[in-house]
Amino acid sequence: MLPERIYLLGMPGSGKTTLAKQLGREINYHFSDLDELIVHKERHTINEIFEINGEDYFRKIEQEMLFHTTTFSRTVIALGGGTPCFFDNIQVIKNHGFSIYLDVPLEIIANRVSKEYNTRPLLNVKPEEMLLQITEKYNQRITFYKQAHLTISGANLSVQDIIQWLSYVDKK
Repeated sequence: MLPERIYLLGMPGSGKTTLAKQLGREINYHFSDLDELIVHKERHTINEIFEINGEDYFRKIEQEMLFHTTTFSRTVIALGGGTPCFFDNIQVIKNHGFSIYLDVPLEIIANRVSKEYNTRPLLNVKPEEMLLQITEKYNQRITFYKQAHLTISGANLSVQDIIQWLSYVDKK
C-alpha cells in the first residue's frame, strides 16, 4: 500500500515538479507543489518574496506550508530545493510521508537551470557560472537529501523509475 504523502526532493532542476505531476496521474494521487502553495498564500512570486521580505521570512512560510501538507491525503508533493535543509523540515517530511531524493548529475541540473536564468532567487548567476553555483548548493544540501527514505539516481529519471522503486518498497 502506498503512503498517504510522497515527497520528492532534490536540487532545483532535478525534475521534482514534472515527475510529481506525472507520478500523481499514474498512481491516481493529487499533486501539490510547495512553491505554488507559498505563492498562492503570499500572493507574490518566490523571487518577489525573497526581494521584499528576505530568505528568513521565506523559509518560515515554507515551513508553515510544509506543515500544511502533512494533512494532505493521497498526494505527491514537489518540494523546493532547500525545503529539507532548514529547521527540522527533513524530519517533518520523513515522519509524515515517504521521501524520495531525485539524484540527477550536477552538469544536467546546471544546464537545465541556466535556461531559466534569473528565475530562481538563490541561483541568480550567469549561465557560465551555474555549475559552480549548483555545486556549492549541492555540497550544502546533500547531507539533508541523503536522509530521504529512497534515493533514485540518473540523468533522465522517469515516472516509471519512481513507480518501479515504489512497488519494490511497497513489497518490503
